[in-house]
Amino acid sequence: MSAVTDFPHTITLDRDGAVGRLRFGSEHPANVFTLPMLRELAGHVDELEQPGELRVLVIEGRADTFSGGADLQSILDMDEAAYVEYVETEYRLFRAIETLPLPTVAVLRGSCVGNAAEIALACDFRVAAETCRIGWPEINVGFFAPSQRLARFVGIGQAKEILFGGRLLKAARAKELGLLTTVVAEDELDAATGKLVTELASRAPIAMRLTKAGIERSYGFPAENPGLEVRAAAQSYATEDLREGAAAILARRPPSFHGR
Repeated sequence: MSAVTDFPHTITLDRDGAVGRLRFGSEHPANVFTLPMLRELAGHVDELEQPGELRVLVIEGRADTFSGGADLQSILDMDEAAYVEYVETEYRLFRAIETLPLPTVAVLRGSCVGNAAEIALACDFRVAAETCRIGWPEINVGFFAPSQRLARFVGIGQAKEILFGGRLLKAARAKELGLLTTVVAEDELDAATGKLVTELASRAPIAMRLTKAGIERSYGFPAENPGLEVRAAAQSYATEDLREGAAAILARRPPSFHGR
């Protein structure tokens, strides 16, 4: 396996009574996710399969941005085995967050892109600053774009428009589509999050856990689907189009795709 890129980062899981806070931040300007960061985040989420006294989990990035997703150059530097591990780890993280037995709240500032947007959708609530932008631009590079959660939220037509278009959505539009729970001014974000967290923590935890599981049974997808998406991601990673798209992005020029 090739060497794996990482950036200096800090990931913490703090517990304050009924509320847990999972925070992540790296020194990369876009607060991107490296494979070591995904592994650490997944490890912390796994700790909460038995939440103990916790009734709510808040997930947040840096004070200036949630995350720009994957670092393109780091992905290009991986061999296929490392890339597959990256995708398998992120999908395990998405699913672990989604099925936690307590409500989860993503706090979104700045950018929320690609796998960061999947983490946000895996949470039960998304509280965003009005300046936030969210989206799945993978198609612009030639990557496979994850589709299951987005289609579950917005339906097949809107999912195609968002994924095939590859554009980031403004917070107001994302809220109209049901992708964001609450959108407020930047200086009101902490207060809005605190109000929601206090309300959720006051609910009966057993009833909350059972109700969340019931909703998941109604809207969940087949168990084999994440594996199919991992294989699709690996297939797109092996294409010449991916290399061309990445080179074009890094060189700030339009790509020329040839279906190879």
